[in-house]
Amino acid sequence: MRKLFLLALAGFSFGTVAQPTAWHTLDPLPNPYGWHNTPVTVTLYASEGSQICYRLDGGPTLCQTPSAALVLSCEGLHTLEYWARDDTGEGPRFRVTVRIDRTPPAIHVQVPSQDARYLLRQSVRADWWAFDRLSGLETVEASARNGDPLDTSTPGPQTFRVWAKDRAGNTAHVEVDYLVICAIETVLPSGFYLDRLLPPEERVQAGRFPLQARYTAGETITLAFRLRDFFGQAGPWTRPNLLVTQVQPDPEFGEKHTIWAWLLIPYAPEAGVYKLVYDTRERAPGVYDLWLSFGDGQSERIRIELLATRP
Repeated sequence: MRKLFLLALAGFSFGTVAQPTAWHTLDPLPNPYGWHNTPVTVTLYASEGSQICYRLDGGPTLCQTPSAALVLSCEGLHTLEYWARDDTGEGPRFRVTVRIDRTPPAIHVQVPSQDARYLLRQSVRADWWAFDRLSGLETVEASARNGDPLDTSTPGPQTFRVWAKDRAGNTAHVEVDYLVICAIETVLPSGFYLDRLLPPEERVQAGRFPLQARYTAGETITLAFRLRDFFGQAGPWTRPNLLVTQVQPDPEFGEKHTIWAWLLIPYAPEAGVYKLVYDTRERAPGVYDLWLSFGDGQSERIRIELLATRP
């Protein structure tokens, strides 16, 4: 009878001892692509009475009680292995992967180059690229795709833009300014924008700039020129204007300017030229600047002198 009882006791189970267990939290959580663009705090926990043990990126094993908080800030792919340990042994091992990319995408624009000048309607191909070495690109937007034509259809300042976002949420933005201009052709017999041009030996200094033409007060000044596109076609491509200022000495700034006129330069379609006749009858003798703006970002500053009587 006693023998049977001992056999029965030997086969009876009093229950198994639970293994220690471990778990973790991440702050912040990764984005939908599994990436972070900020430092990440990984907190490791172990069941009561256990130590938490861990090893980061294949490094040495560290153990502590009751929990461990690791702040990961270096870019790259981090692997954290962890488990719980108590007097009975070790629990199952777990792995958590943390991906960190804190660097915006790189954008390089070769064409257009900063402050480049292209003729109206000139064919110019955009040349640029963007990349991200860690998480990879998610979105790229640009004024023109790589290899597509730049916008040269409108004279004046233009801006080429590229915007990129990587899979970690970092963004980059590049803007390149360029100018679309017209080819300027002189049409007057003087070979200049004005109907008169002093010979080189008579272009004496008048204040900060040399004189380029002389008139008698009361005479008219004729301005004329032609604007052509890349294909040589003349047309009313812009709205040029003329600003007239009188120049006087100034002890503080060297020169003082008084504005007397601001005029649009009309287009003469029958001749295909821009032409303006400016009447100086209301202007006193003296030195004047003619600020000629071609309407596409190009300009000329022409210093003239109005004489009281004909020399």
